[in-house]
Amino acid sequence: MLEQAQLVGMAGAAAAALVAEMTKESWASMRSLAARLFRRGGQEEEERQLARLDADQAQAATLDQAAVQERWSRRLLTLVEDFPEAADDLAAMARCKPEEQQSGVSQSAENNTGSVIQIGRDNSGSLNTERR
Repeated sequence: MLEQAQLVGMAGAAAAALVAEMTKESWASMRSLAARLFRRGGQEEEERQLARLDADQAQAATLDQAAVQERWSRRLLTLVEDFPEAADDLAAMARCKPEEQQSGVSQSAENNTGSVIQIGRDNSGSLNTERR
């Protein structure tokens, strides 16, 4: 079985993905992935967790997303602790990154001297390499 710290991290990432998808058109796909995970606990567990999930999804626009994410992180962690065979499904859910996290260009530099040239996505313009 995975280490506790790994499970906590996976549960947090999976909960973040789950909550991020609640207000999007792609929700049905994420719900199906969650159902597969819940099914590991048996039909009764699947139905109980899906009812909770559907209730949160119906109110997603008005709920505190951080609180919902924390709640689902705890639920997912408990489920995988009780049913270790669900770890693969949890990992699959954790790999589903919210759309805004999937791509982008980022640069961070501190206390540096010298020139930095960054060419990333959606740039226009020219690059002048002549020394002045």
